[in-house]
Amino acid sequence: MVNIEIFARCLLAMVFTCSAGAKLRSGGAFRAFRDWLGDLPIPGAPRQAGILAAALAGAETAIVVLVVLPWTVLAGFALAAAALAVFAAGTWLAIARGTNATCNCFGTQGARLGRRHVVRDVGLLVVAMAGAVASDAHGARPAGVGVSVAAAAFLAVLIVFLDDVLSLFAVESPDPAAAGRVRGDPG
Repeated sequence: MVNIEIFARCLLAMVFTCSAGAKLRSGGAFRAFRDWLGDLPIPGAPRQAGILAAALAGAETAIVVLVVLPWTVLAGFALAAAALAVFAAGTWLAIARGTNATCNCFGTQGARLGRRHVVRDVGLLVVAMAGAVASDAHGARPAGVGVSVAAAAFLAVLIVFLDDVLSLFAVESPDPAAAGRVRGDPG
């Protein structure tokens, strides 16, 4: 159980460090996140975009600190679970309302918001809950810690670059206008 806690702490710390860092790296990055949030078709977002953006970036930063410190880890897991539930619900609502918004979770213009982003948030929510359940475990061994940290780092990279990874496997539909054209022929 202790390895589950270590894995959860490391994964959440890495993912939320990337997410908060992308939003807080500069004033322009924060303003872009605020504007993106204000354009989402979710209740309160257009009118309260600045407050929501500050609250989300603050919560992400707090999660990192709380899951890293051993005496606040349970609070970190609880805050992470709550934030991830909000993220999943907000993303699902935006998708259900037909948004064309892209995922700006890690500060880059990702792919259009989709179910994979909801699944990502729910998956991280499960990790936070598993970490909370395992948070009272003791007896870590070096090999277990190493595997837990390595697995968390690998998964964090996949999560942060989810859209990029999935685009590697995407099959593009052929352009019907280009069908039958000879290479170099402008049309």
